[in-house]
Amino acid sequence: MGFQTSKGAREIYERMDAFQRQCDLERKTYIEIIVYSEILGKKSGYVRGLGRAVKPPPSSTLTTQSSDLQHQLAKARDEIEAMRAAREKDLQEFAKKQAEMEATLRDHREEQRVEQERIRLEQEERMKREQERMRIEHEERIQLEQERMRKEQERLRAEISKELEKKMSSVMEKKMSDMSKRLFSQFGGSKR
Repeated sequence: MGFQTSKGAREIYERMDAFQRQCDLERKTYIEIIVYSEILGKKSGYVRGLGRAVKPPPSSTLTTQSSDLQHQLAKARDEIEAMRAAREKDLQEFAKKQAEMEATLRDHREEQRVEQERIRLEQEERMKREQERMRIEHEERIQLEQERMRKEQERLRAEISKELEKKMSSVMEKKMSDMSKRLFSQFGGSKR
């Protein structure tokens, strides 16, 4: 069971609703007393629908109040729009700075990567040079040691050779002396 209203009351409600929507579309402000006085009209000394206690404002006051309210509303809209534009500008600047920072960070990372690669290659080259230096030093030491050993062997051979010659000469002299003595005793002893 619905709430029953008269046809006139329904029309008044619809006119009031349409008036409020029109004000909203036009972004005009309204107060209840203006809606009632606009739709229901004024009677002498009061606004219909609000009772005798509510006095209708003089029409010049309503116009002034409405104009003031519209001016305040327009000012508030302008401030909101300015704040929105400023916020949008701030967001764009933030996005720009963020993009710049990310680009700087990428550049810095790339520079670090390049520097690390340069250091790695430099260390690699230094190690190769050090290994080559050590290899050459080692080969030189080996050659020096081999040369020293060759000279030592030659010295020992010469020394041994000299000793052998001395011994051989001594042995030969002794053998020659012994042989001479035997020969002498064999051939020289028979003439006696």
